[in-house]
Amino acid sequence: MKNLNWAITSPTLTVFGIFLLFLSICGPAPASTQPSDVRVSMDYWAPYYRPALAIVPDGVSIHVVNPTSSPHTVTHDGCRTGGPCAFDTGGVQPGQAVTIPSLAPGRYPYYCVLHPIMKGEIIVVPHHTVISQGAIRDNHLTITDVKESQ
Repeated sequence: MKNLNWAITSPTLTVFGIFLLFLSICGPAPASTQPSDVRVSMDYWAPYYRPALAIVPDGVSIHVVNPTSSPHTVTHDGCRTGGPCAFDTGGVQPGQAVTIPSLAPGRYPYYCVLHPIMKGEIIVVPHHTVISQGAIRDNHLTITDVKESQ
């Protein structure tokens, strides 16, 4: 068996360096700093919406998908209490998805009209908000725990 010795010469390093420079210039662009949409999925078992608590920066849409075999809704609690009704998807059929447009900062508890045991909450925070560590306990976040980043 032959003994192979590899020697790295100066021209090899130069070519390798040019190759790395080329990759850094022509490689994939860095990830966007724009907020991306949030996805909430319906489920058969508690908590029935995943995630049950979605914390979303303002300006971000919420995509709700229904992979179950039953229709469901995503209805803001205000729609049933006579308060402001921020969103009501109506029946989302199995295999379908709907989008809740971006919401103003605030708390948006919601439920399924067809299955009232299904409950979730969307908390919309101002863009560039930092949530203090430990602010979320037992799936609850108080707005006083949210601080605007500097």
